[in-house]
Amino acid sequence: MKMSAAALAILLTIAALCAPASASPYASDTTPCCFAYISRPLPRTHIKEYFYTSGKCSNLAVVFVTRKNRQVCANPEKKWVREYINSLEMS
Repeated sequence: MKMSAAALAILLTIAALCAPASASPYASDTTPCCFAYISRPLPRTHIKEYFYTSGKCSNLAVVFVTRKNRQVCANPEKKWVREYINSLEMS
């Protein structure tokens, strides 16, 4: 009986070590969420790139990254935000 309990413990340990680890679907999503938008346009020359916040965030936002690597949240419905995005896409 002792032998079978030890064998079972070894088998369970091996099975646990061999089981594929599944990553959490949220673990790889490091996109920040925005809770407020900037109230006025940034100087266009200060912006080097942009990205959208994740669909998991409560507010859809455009995040502009400045030349000093600051991230600034903007409302994607604002005209100036859409114009900046178009300008960045063209360059």
